[in-house]
Amino acid sequence: LERMDQLRLEQKGCVHAHMDLLKIALKLQGFVDSKLVGDVLEVALKARTLDVEASPYDATGYGAGIVPIETNEGRKEYRERQILLMQEAEPVRERLADAYDGFMRLAFEEELLGGHFSSDGSSTGGGSNSPPYVAPERLAKAQPGGLPWRKNLIES
Repeated sequence: LERMDQLRLEQKGCVHAHMDLLKIALKLQGFVDSKLVGDVLEVALKARTLDVEASPYDATGYGAGIVPIETNEGRKEYRERQILLMQEAEPVRERLADAYDGFMRLAFEEELLGGHFSSDGSSTGGGSNSPPYVAPERLAKAQPGGLPWRKNLIES
């Protein structure tokens, strides 16, 4: 898998995808509404709670429940909670995507974005003649035993 495949392969029901929203929100926190960051944090905490409750570890001492995914009843409960969480997270995910688009419009000139945004600020999905701007770190790869991916971006 490569980073460029993430959006294409992402599953909105995956609890780890909900936790990844927090990572994105925290990276943008200086540029987005604090209410949005709080809403993303709530979704991420619910996702992490479900993840821990379905794990083989006993976290009941910390107030977590148990979702016995090795049983039919446990799998059913997990699936139901996963669907509810996905439905709760969707409007938050959309608000975060809009905030990210707003940040991109502020941070980069139109020429760099390659026509990804129209003059009214809405996303166009990229110009027909030029691909949207792709930050170099999105294409970086780390090799085992090699430099970390960020250092691979530095030209020597």
